[in-house]
Amino acid sequence: MPNQTFSESLRGFDLRFETQVGVFSHGELDTGTRQLIEAMRISPTAHVLDLGCGYGAIGVVAAKLAIRGHVTLIDSDIRATRLAERNLKLNDVENAEVVLGDGFRDLPPKARYDVIVSNPPTHSGREVLDEMVAGAYKALKPRGQLYLVINRLLSLRREVEQVFGNSTTAAREKGFVVIRAVKVHKAQQRVDNEGVWRGDG
Repeated sequence: MPNQTFSESLRGFDLRFETQVGVFSHGELDTGTRQLIEAMRISPTAHVLDLGCGYGAIGVVAAKLAIRGHVTLIDSDIRATRLAERNLKLNDVENAEVVLGDGFRDLPPKARYDVIVSNPPTHSGREVLDEMVAGAYKALKPRGQLYLVINRLLSLRREVEQVFGNSTTAAREKGFVVIRAVKVHKAQQRVDNEGVWRGDG
């Protein structure tokens, strides 16, 4: 079966995506991914990680927004990574790279990011998702942001709050929620939450 190509206008960019049967959300952009793309805030100089990138829609838009930054797209499915590489070329993206690998295990151990974005594979089970949240915290720079889109698995939000100490709702529609968490030092988190530094002594 030939690959399917569709067009989308996202964040002011007219884009094309090539997909194929067997890769998540082939033929059209899924609701959760669209919400995440619309909600994510990425500066022009940001270093971004698209975790579990699929055919690369989130990473392509992130690279367009981070015009003077860099985006890494990673997925464990070789078909997805080949499509992601194709979609970077289709949309004239040069400030991004695609990695075939198993999440943080196959990224440079000292790599640090300003923003990590993911439409996580909720079918993979909680252990995988909890590892992903913990890995995201370690891989973010101070004040770095994590954006996740979730639907049924609201318990994942509790895990994010436990690891990061915070979470906010960046968008909510049609049963999907985009949550945002910021990596802050635990002492700073107390200041942010209470409005005053109380110290420990």
